[in-house]
Amino acid sequence: MEELNDNVINLCKKGDRKAQTHLYTFFYKKVYNSCFRILQNQYEAEDAMQESFLKVFSQLDKYEKETPFEAWVLKIAINTAIDKLRENKPEWVNYEEERFHDLEEEDESEDMELTLEKAKQIKAAIERLPDAARVIISLYLIEGYDHEEISEILHISSGNVRIQYMRAKQKLIETLK
Repeated sequence: MEELNDNVINLCKKGDRKAQTHLYTFFYKKVYNSCFRILQNQYEAEDAMQESFLKVFSQLDKYEKETPFEAWVLKIAINTAIDKLRENKPEWVNYEEERFHDLEEEDESEDMELTLEKAKQIKAAIERLPDAARVIISLYLIEGYDHEEISEILHISSGNVRIQYMRAKQKLIETLK
């Protein structure tokens, strides 16, 4: 697939259908995967993906070039998926500030087969987490957002994000033992 460039984005701003199709084709897998990780439902993720692209095309004039275009698109997708999750399950857990002990992380070099098996187990364990924990873990570990960015996306304090992340990480470790 050819590269996405500023010309394609400019043509999309002018309503060029071919350019819009190119942009959609370029990003749809990443947008779908981001939505699915949050919603854990194929049909809802597809719906969120379509809604995300409608928002992208209607808000192209708001895109600022200082932000990488892919990050801007994925942020719209993640926010759309989170909004859908809130529609279905509006109760987001808020925790009070608490102290947590640092969790030990293993640093082992293992063969590829064992690593792939562990990755499957981790993915399955993440999918079993409660919605709020799964979303925060996915945004932090998979999407690469920091605590402050997640705080902005979820409209909760960054301290709350840190606490929920630590609890989700602890629950994940316990599940994997």
